[in-house]
Amino acid sequence: MEKATLTFKHVSLPCGGSGLGRLYTVNLFTGSCPHSCLYCYAAGFKRYRDGDPRPVSPEAIRNIKRWPGRLFLSSATDPFHPMVSGLAEELLRSALAAGTFVVISTKALATPGILEVLTQYSDQVSHTVSLSSLSDARNRILEPNAPSAMERLHGRGANGETALYGIEQFARNGIHVTLKADTLFPGVDDTEINITSLLKEGRGAGAKAITLSYAFYRNKFKRKLAGVPLLKDSIATMYESQPIASGSGFSLPLSEKRERLLAMAHVAKDLGFDVISTCRCKNQIGAVPEGSGLRITCHFHDRWF
Repeated sequence: MEKATLTFKHVSLPCGGSGLGRLYTVNLFTGSCPHSCLYCYAAGFKRYRDGDPRPVSPEAIRNIKRWPGRLFLSSATDPFHPMVSGLAEELLRSALAAGTFVVISTKALATPGILEVLTQYSDQVSHTVSLSSLSDARNRILEPNAPSAMERLHGRGANGETALYGIEQFARNGIHVTLKADTLFPGVDDTEINITSLLKEGRGAGAKAITLSYAFYRNKFKRKLAGVPLLKDSIATMYESQPIASGSGFSLPLSEKRERLLAMAHVAKDLGFDVISTCRCKNQIGAVPEGSGLRITCHFHDRWF
């Protein structure tokens, strides 16, 4: 199998920054993602849609002479997927030793080796775990091959000992963890009982930051999403065309989105989250009341601590 090459790409979104603070992203494989999330925006990218996944070669990592100052793992793939977890550990060891600040976004669980290296460089790491619902039924439909909610929160044990790690183990080892409740489907994920249970469990596992972001879709994905019985009513409420960083998409009307995000932020604030944010690229809801606790920024919380 032909190996994918390792390339750094500047994040062109507002959070990408400039100068010494410029944020770059890298993906450890191309081709289809094994998580098979039905709502995945990367499914529209040709490199990450066609064919079986193709990991980069270890040599591609070992041959890097200069690492960027800030690096995001990853924009279109899961960097901790078992298929590339060994590559992720090797990349992290090299990049962190070179002084790179690494922001991680994953649904997968971490190996002991990954946890060990991130613990060693905890002041250079912001770890983000994507989870929008505790519902196993919901997640089996929308994220069929991703780890369960409880595994992402508390890890996966074998013979009474934790073999793979989630939010709880990272938080215990001093790594700053953001619970990324993105993608939220209105009426499915954002009900009071659902969001309260998710935030309570996330805070209990040790997450100190939460980012809340609503789903959006482009026209070519509407039929696919609306054809899922669980999402039929939700998609019907997502009829407003809105600007997003990479063009436009359809989502819950901004006025509704603003009120619901503020309500969720209130719950998060009461539960003791230190940072509560929503992605400004996808939720352009305008100013929010002072004291609401809600920041309109992005999930790259690499300086919140």
